[in-house]
Amino acid sequence: MTSKGNETAIRVLLVDDHTLFRESLRRLLESESGVTISGDFATAEDALAALRGGLTFDAALIDYELSSMGTTQENGLDLVRRIRLLQPDARVLMVTAGMGTVDLMRAVTELNAGIFLKTEPTVELMLAIQRTAQGERWISSRASLALMAVHALTGRPQSRGQEPLSDRESRVLRGVLEGQSNKEIGALLEMTESSVKAVLQKLFERAGVRSRSQLVRYAIEAQIDSRS
Repeated sequence: MTSKGNETAIRVLLVDDHTLFRESLRRLLESESGVTISGDFATAEDALAALRGGLTFDAALIDYELSSMGTTQENGLDLVRRIRLLQPDARVLMVTAGMGTVDLMRAVTELNAGIFLKTEPTVELMLAIQRTAQGERWISSRASLALMAVHALTGRPQSRGQEPLSDRESRVLRGVLEGQSNKEIGALLEMTESSVKAVLQKLFERAGVRSRSQLVRYAIEAQIDSRS
């Protein structure tokens, strides 16, 4: 990390071939007192050349939808693999508008990369960068991860000897993961809002969490652990 004013700033590497998005993101991050940009690149080749030349960073934000590199069709995951060869302990956050389940699991389990969806709010991005720089694996909790999260909690018995979720619990969980309010979930499942709250509280207790976002991340981590 480097000094920025009176704070220790996180050095961020940006790699995104969409110029408008990359430049906007750079301006956004540069306005934050706790962040400095160590480099921003439109191509994997340029980023790798800079790393070979000694460029350092605390957290890399890499676009999943990068254009192909060389003559083969590749994406941001391939850049992460190549970065790992240069810096095995590099801390990486994949930034994407959406990923298929297979690539999502590869990013998290094989490459130990975090996932941030471009639809998430700015405050979540800053937290994701901080957590990534600290060595944690951030995983956004929006609907793009709902299917995997549902499978994690419904497809197998829980640790600590718990039974799989009931059908009602599973359906409430699915609604939560899809971003629906308690009222919306109740309307879809023909339940009262208070009943939805009661089921949700049971889910919190089973997972040992206190919020919806923590519940989703617990589910994602449970799925990751089951495949490790």
